[in-house]
Amino acid sequence: MDANSSEILQNIYCDDNFTDEFENGTNQPYEAINKAAMTVFLVSSYTLICVGGLVGNVLVIYVVTRFAKMKTVTNLYILNLAISDVLFLISMPFLITTTILEHWIFETAMCKIFFVLYAINFVTSVFTLTALSGDRYLAVCHPIRSGQYRTTNKAFFICLCIWTVSFVVMLPIILYSNTVPNRKNHDWKTCTIKWPKNQLISPDKAFTWYTFLLGFAIPVSMISVFYLSVVLRLKTVGPAVKSKEKKRSHRKVTKMVLTVISVYVICWLPHWVFQVNLTFQPKGTIPTKWQIYVFNAFTVLTFANSMLNPLLYAFLSDNFRKSFAKAFKCATSAEINKSLINENSVFTKASGKRKNGRNNNRKSERYELTTMTVAEKSGIMKSESVPSLHEEGTRLMDKKTNMYVDKESQT
Repeated sequence: MDANSSEILQNIYCDDNFTDEFENGTNQPYEAINKAAMTVFLVSSYTLICVGGLVGNVLVIYVVTRFAKMKTVTNLYILNLAISDVLFLISMPFLITTTILEHWIFETAMCKIFFVLYAINFVTSVFTLTALSGDRYLAVCHPIRSGQYRTTNKAFFICLCIWTVSFVVMLPIILYSNTVPNRKNHDWKTCTIKWPKNQLISPDKAFTWYTFLLGFAIPVSMISVFYLSVVLRLKTVGPAVKSKEKKRSHRKVTKMVLTVISVYVICWLPHWVFQVNLTFQPKGTIPTKWQIYVFNAFTVLTFANSMLNPLLYAFLSDNFRKSFAKAFKCATSAEINKSLINENSVFTKASGKRKNGRNNNRKSERYELTTMTVAEKSGIMKSESVPSLHEEGTRLMDKKTNMYVDKESQT
């Protein structure tokens, strides 16, 4: 949470600016009712997001780590996203408590933990989405050549790099988040970001632009390029697809890609437009009541993204839905794995008839080609030598690690 956000949160819960602004008005009871209604709205929204998000993301973590057939490259990124969301969601009770009591009642260490979990979450999430988008680009646009790069080991290493970079990017939050005396009641504390004074630049405004560029603008630009390439690739092969099932799959993949990028932008773009706009206001400007209302609505929207992620990146997958359903029914691991395996058609060394058999045999010694759904469904590419790459949901199983390295498309 950047400095402008923390300042407005102070105005809402912990500071006297919010109260002073309305004490000069003539209709104080009306304003008090608005403030109470806003508190009810925030507490209800935060509670729903916290509970719903924890259930969804914990379920994602469970099925991916529990069942071997769910351990693909794509699912590893989804797992990383779910872990990031869970870490943030478990900190929301602190925010809910502060919203109700209107001041921070916890220790300074908990203040730092709350800010760090929020900041690391939104940076890790967007970096993970960027990696997931790049992985989808490789899977759809370069399905053969990308096999050596799209492995679980490499994906795990990328996830570790994401957490490391996110920690470094958010280091200022770790250093400067702190509790300070509340100006309204000196017995109360405010959890905020206490920037060092600088006469040349405004640290809070500089940090807003810093996080906007690194945590939204650049990653979303990369995601857009990756997904645009995927859509163009799908449209290129779309006209050649004659069966109704393939056309239906083409529309489904395109819709999923557009939904993924659109929902994320819808959740975060208003927040960043608001934050960037605040940087152009003179320092010390007291926010209007409508700014406070809009800020809270945008904040709830960004938080809701952590609850929506399991729906966008898990529930759109048939295998995730089956795993969730069987997990709720307390099915055994063997039963769930069996149901997933039964969807597959196995092609072992299927490309041995290629003219350049020596090169292909070396590849087929390491990989098994399997399909997760109906054959010839997506039509992502055509290859006489590797027929299984026509199919939606193609996954490569590394015989050395006995793990699936990915599915070609999760529709």
